[in-house]
Amino acid sequence: MNCRDLEPLVMPYLDGELVEAERLAVERHLTECAGCSKQAEVGRHNRTLLRTLVKAGTPPAPESLKAKIFTSVRAVEARQRQGRFLRLSAAAAGVALCAFVGHQQWRSFQRRLYVEDAASRHARQFPLEVRLPQPEALEAWFDGKLGHRVAVPRFPNAIAEGARVLNVREKQAAYIRYDAPARASAQPRQVGLFVFGDNSNDVDVGARGAPDLRNSNGYNVVTWREGDLVYQLVTDLEEDDIRELLPSEPPMRVPVPVPVPTRRPLDVQPAAFQR
Repeated sequence: MNCRDLEPLVMPYLDGELVEAERLAVERHLTECAGCSKQAEVGRHNRTLLRTLVKAGTPPAPESLKAKIFTSVRAVEARQRQGRFLRLSAAAAGVALCAFVGHQQWRSFQRRLYVEDAASRHARQFPLEVRLPQPEALEAWFDGKLGHRVAVPRFPNAIAEGARVLNVREKQAAYIRYDAPARASAQPRQVGLFVFGDNSNDVDVGARGAPDLRNSNGYNVVTWREGDLVYQLVTDLEEDDIRELLPSEPPMRVPVPVPVPTRRPLDVQPAAFQR
């Protein structure tokens, strides 16, 4: 770099506007050329003097202007914070919505697995372990075989055929088989009922008044909950027949009065009258 090349670069150099390669070239020439170095010092002095004069001749800003500037700055910062908050809130709401939808889909998928397993096991026609038509006798037979009490429902126009212990997925269940009439058939149709405990609420269904009806393997599967017990009724009956089979409320169980034996008075004679 010669003196002619340096001349247009002196002021940009003093203002710090040169790129690294140009700055190094200018500094190398200034160390080698006393005339250009003196010119650069004069330019630096004039620059400093001009800035001092401008600053001294400029009156201080009024306090009202400072207050307006500060207010504007704070308003801009507040809008920026609000914008960030709204974006974060929208993102959080989106994540929560995705989590909720995913959870609901997972619950529906889990419920579907239980429906398919119950329909599949009913279709395989496992042999019954006991044949008893009375619900009370079936409840007594299940007593102690499962980790929960089995309340055998009483269905209108359906007669229990028998029962056994089966699994619905990983849950041990009571299985009761019924014979129920059908409008489209002169012969009674078989109905299978699974009863299993579900303390962890794996099967997300409503009570008996609002059961869940699904189809699997050619069967209608009606699922409802009573407390910690889940009931799954599997049948090839039509929906109208199922509605007649399942009243909105479970039937009341009328207790049978137990006769109290009457005590006859003892025929005891005083010792004085005994012979």
